[in-house]
Amino acid sequence: MNINSRKMLHCNACFGLRWHSVLFSTRREYVQELDEDDEYREVTDYQLAECNGCEAITLHTRWANSGQPEPIEEQWPPKISRRQPKWMMDLFWLELNNNSFKQDFIQEIYSALKAGNRRLAVLGVRALLEQVMLENVGDQGNFLANLNKFELEGFISRLQREALQPVVEAGHASMHRGFKASETEIDSILDVLENVMESIYVSKHRVSGIRVPNRRSKP
Repeated sequence: MNINSRKMLHCNACFGLRWHSVLFSTRREYVQELDEDDEYREVTDYQLAECNGCEAITLHTRWANSGQPEPIEEQWPPKISRRQPKWMMDLFWLELNNNSFKQDFIQEIYSALKAGNRRLAVLGVRALLEQVMLENVGDQGNFLANLNKFELEGFISRLQREALQPVVEAGHASMHRGFKASETEIDSILDVLENVMESIYVSKHRVSGIRVPNRRSKP
């Protein structure tokens, strides 16, 4: 592809497909003769592209070899399918002088998603949920007992408890049975976890500053 040509590519900053200008393009080939009538060939195309909307720059590769049915396409920074929660900065300030494990966990979960490691992401969600419970209700001996205490102490409602059950099962299945959640399932799992965390930490802190005036007494 010629330099300055345009191509529709994924942009992480714009969060979707956008037109890009190709700033640089090159190809690398590797060929090995196997016998007189056969050879092994690898071809990698590199493209450095700039988003026509936000001007973010990404590197895109397309790799194929002999006998491979479909080429493998990748980009750097890796394509993201989900943004981190908007309240991450609030959580950062809340944990600035305390144990910052929650923010670190979330960063690692999203790093796993960027790399396409969905099993690791689900395991991270389960581990983070357990650490959040331990921080708030202490260790009750096992995961189920911790979850029961978490609900009993009012940190989650009955409906949230029911919503968390598939999250817990997905973590167990990833750990013991090799379960790999789809992108849609990952989104649902993270929606539940982030909702619980926002209500416990971020929303509680935000509303603590609200000062409601007292009612005037009737004459």
